[in-house]
Amino acid sequence: MQSDTIQSTVAVETSFVIEGQHYSAKLFSTCQHLLFAQEGCDSLFQSRAYHLALESAPPERMQFWYVRIEKEGRLAGMLCFQVKDFNPGDSLKKHASGSWARILRYKAASLIHLKVLCLGNTLVTGDYGFCFQSDIEMRVRTMLMMQTIDWMLTLKIFKRIALIFVKDFFEDIFRYIPDSSYCQKYHPIDTQHNMIMQVDPSWKGLDGYLASLKSKYRVRANKALEVASGLERVELSYEEIIEVEEQLHALYLKVVDDAGFNLFILSKGYFSALKRDLGDRFKLWVYKDKGEIISFFTVLEDEDILDAHFLGYDPEINHHYKLYLNMLLSMIGLASSRGFRRLQLSRTATEIKSSVGADGISMWAYLRAPNRIFNWLVTRLYAFFMPDLEWLPRQPFRE
Repeated sequence: MQSDTIQSTVAVETSFVIEGQHYSAKLFSTCQHLLFAQEGCDSLFQSRAYHLALESAPPERMQFWYVRIEKEGRLAGMLCFQVKDFNPGDSLKKHASGSWARILRYKAASLIHLKVLCLGNTLVTGDYGFCFQSDIEMRVRTMLMMQTIDWMLTLKIFKRIALIFVKDFFEDIFRYIPDSSYCQKYHPIDTQHNMIMQVDPSWKGLDGYLASLKSKYRVRANKALEVASGLERVELSYEEIIEVEEQLHALYLKVVDDAGFNLFILSKGYFSALKRDLGDRFKLWVYKDKGEIISFFTVLEDEDILDAHFLGYDPEINHHYKLYLNMLLSMIGLASSRGFRRLQLSRTATEIKSSVGADGISMWAYLRAPNRIFNWLVTRLYAFFMPDLEWLPRQPFRE
């Protein structure tokens, strides 16, 4: 049964037949719904606790939707969607001056206003938009995702969707359905690499990591540590985060303003919401100079992965104290001393992350516009608006 009126307490349902098997899809708008499931999901970012925090402190103009997929009455998978009003001009404010080409790109971007449906999570890098039971094959998973999106677009509440964004995958999901028309509808796009560091268990802390570096990189790291040696690094509790959250948000905005491209702006209460709902699995550390907070970083403990989340600092002070490099080194120290297998540093600042030992991992993402003419233009517009993604990989470790 389908309905154009969707409430948080009511699920809208449809059904599919894929390779002779019957599946049902049930759409709802909050993770507090009884239909929300996390069984078989491996990541913290697919948990109810994380989605509760995100729903309670969402980025501006962002909505959340979930689809439970069942096969013969039992759970087969969960899909997580975000709907966001998007203006590329807002994301390219830093490029509003400079060369004529940059100014032209910014002015053109400012004229575009889109409602985007994302299968995935725009706040993090990783394959967290879906979770299927192990017996559901990749071909079927891909068809279920695509058919679910097609169905959602028939509902009145999604009629204004102008762009579909499907992210992130460690492989090309469409290779499993090469004979499908979806291969022509969806366009693979280049994104910045996911910067991931494999943590050597022999390090057992920052000193072990530093000993593994080539002399050039070890000297650089030690100089950064020395410059910041007079700073105080403190982990904040939930109550302490609330007390300084406005200051933390201001530092976060300084980083946002200095970035090349941003899809969203975090709400002021985001960090306290994560601490409240995730507890010790979310940690926020601040750096203080003479008692004054000058920077902070956050991490999430996702099983054996330490995931670097958002941070903040004043770019001018950053240069003096090498704050960004020091925060990266702190994360490496935490990951290696706590026995994490992997440190996930996400996208952006790829060269400096590479210089501390992270590898750039390609991720697959796709765009599609429901309008056929606009869909033909999608990849051309994306290439025009996106910043340069080129970077030089480094090899900091000794052979």
